[in-house]
Amino acid sequence: MIPGRYARTAGLLTVILLAGIALSADALESARLELGHLAGPGWTLDEVAVRLDWRDAQQAVLQLTATRARLPEPLGTIAGLQIDCPDASIAADEVVCDRARLEFTSDQIGPQQIRAAFGYRFSDRRLVLDLANIRLDGGRLSAKVVQTARGWELALQADGLQLGALAARLAAAGVLPVKVDGVGTLGLSAKLRGKAARLDTGQVSARLQSSEFSDVDGHLAGENLELLLEADAAAAGAGWRINLDLGAQQGQVYVDPVFIDMAKAPVHTRARFDWHPGRHRISLHAFDYEQKGILSLHADGSLDLDTPAAPEALSVEVREGVFPGLYDTYFQPWLIDTVLRDLHTEGSLSAQLQWQDGGLASVRLRPEGLTIHDREGRFGIGDLQGQIDWAGQGPPRESQLAWEQGHVYRIPLGRSQLRVESAGPSVRLQEPARIAVLDGELQVEEFELESAAGAISRWHVDGILTPVSMTDLTRALGWPEFGGKLSGVIPNVNYRDGDLSVGGMLLVRVFDGEVTLSNLRLAQPLSVVPRLWVDARASNIDLETLTRTFSFGRIEGRLDGRVDELYMEAWRPVAFDAAFATPEGDKSRHRISQKAVDNISSIGGGGLSGALSRSFMRFFKDFPYDRLGLSCRLENGTCEMDGVAPAANGYYIVKSRLLPPRLDVIGYADRVDWDSLVSQLVAVTRRQDAVVK
Repeated sequence: MIPGRYARTAGLLTVILLAGIALSADALESARLELGHLAGPGWTLDEVAVRLDWRDAQQAVLQLTATRARLPEPLGTIAGLQIDCPDASIAADEVVCDRARLEFTSDQIGPQQIRAAFGYRFSDRRLVLDLANIRLDGGRLSAKVVQTARGWELALQADGLQLGALAARLAAAGVLPVKVDGVGTLGLSAKLRGKAARLDTGQVSARLQSSEFSDVDGHLAGENLELLLEADAAAAGAGWRINLDLGAQQGQVYVDPVFIDMAKAPVHTRARFDWHPGRHRISLHAFDYEQKGILSLHADGSLDLDTPAAPEALSVEVREGVFPGLYDTYFQPWLIDTVLRDLHTEGSLSAQLQWQDGGLASVRLRPEGLTIHDREGRFGIGDLQGQIDWAGQGPPRESQLAWEQGHVYRIPLGRSQLRVESAGPSVRLQEPARIAVLDGELQVEEFELESAAGAISRWHVDGILTPVSMTDLTRALGWPEFGGKLSGVIPNVNYRDGDLSVGGMLLVRVFDGEVTLSNLRLAQPLSVVPRLWVDARASNIDLETLTRTFSFGRIEGRLDGRVDELYMEAWRPVAFDAAFATPEGDKSRHRISQKAVDNISSIGGGGLSGALSRSFMRFFKDFPYDRLGLSCRLENGTCEMDGVAPAANGYYIVKSRLLPPRLDVIGYADRVDWDSLVSQLVAVTRRQDAVVK
């Protein structure tokens, strides 16, 4: 729009000048025209004057002045306008000035002294205006305007424009949405064509080099950046048809929250789209983005610029996504507040995603050899293959996944595969799945999942855990090794809004007895602070096997126990009500060794304030007992303690038999600090030799 108006202004002034001098070069040696105020669409000139001094019949000195000019934005207002041409060539059909000087002071670009050349031909009204050495934002700009009856052309060439000053100017004009400050230069060349006030076509080539830049809020930054841009635009109805080609071979850029290192992997983007400024819409014919060795994608569709996060119709095809670069660059920044925030990844991924009417309509993912391991050791899966296929509407779709190995915390999982069917927000298992867990198997008979608002809202599982070796399990978990089996029926496992609950019961056969877990509930299991609720029962535990496993000192007999309302945070007990004791009517042999007595004594001395009543202790390696046991109700970091029977000023931890040798272990402290008690237990149960039963 601006070039057309500027060209018409120059043409008007030239016609006025020629009308003034057409009287005759022979009749006048000089002429001066006082034109006063001139105006046109979007511009005005005040106190315009033209002076002409003849040298001969065809050569003259030409001068045009104006005190003030108001031009269309963003040109603004200029003052002290003066054009001097020392050797204008004037003929019957043409006026030409090859050497002119243009001076003015602009409120936008300051004082200017510009080299200029112009020519006007009467027969076809062709005007040529050439300007050079325009100082702009620390650089230089040249422009050439050619206007004919068919329209106008404007060619621009700029070099050395300073990034900071140019960005501030564009932000003030509303071209840039944010103000950017930095060190760098921009060079560009452009060719624009149009008619009257209309721009019809344009081509731009630009090169940006910046050592550093950022916006004031820190959402945009970069360094050592070099960008190459090629663009062309053509008017199309009430909008524009635009082609873009953008490449970056070096540097780094941060666009919150994504950081892209082009020095390691160059970026190339191509786009063809129609822009409808009046409707704030973009019709995307083709968008191709490639970062070599990391990501290649293609997209097309329609976008409402007022709600870009909810596309009206958009199709995205990830032709190639290579890990770990895809995760490190494009996924991890969006996952920083989730359990997926720190992963080791390998393999590749392809995908097709479609949005319709502002929502995600379908997803198809194809992992190829994808390996994911949580660096905090909570989960992992290796060599994942298959296809995930989902659609919000329409007939059900089938998905298949297979993997070679995995783990949950330190528990290894073997090779397995899943076949599921999805329909809208629901996913269900098509056939039972078998997942190897150490030497056992998790048999998943039923699985259902529901999602809402793009996130998993609930899932349900029915299954069976076949016996798993406790020796292998404790070894995998880094616990003291002991024998037995872990198994259970899991008839009703439900997950809803971050909480996992188990409706069935887990059975652990260990130390020749049984431990059952019930009322299990787990909140945010993979978060930084998972929370657990569970009740436990122990039945007929063989104390000799148990104490030998933990090098506690030998105790013979059986043990029953309960743990009610156990609550843990980050796998540390916060509250429970527990009691363990010799079963009523137990007929097994009851003996306790000197070492076990010493360990119980050290625990008592450190936390239970225990006291021993001994007779001839030095003559015996072990002692008979009637009953033993201990209870603890934990709350606010303190245990309320009790034993198997009341004693004078305390409670029996070990109660002797009637016949000698007699031994009693008595606790006197009713309240014990939990952390101190745990420290004492750890100290006396630290194994010296591995014993596996």
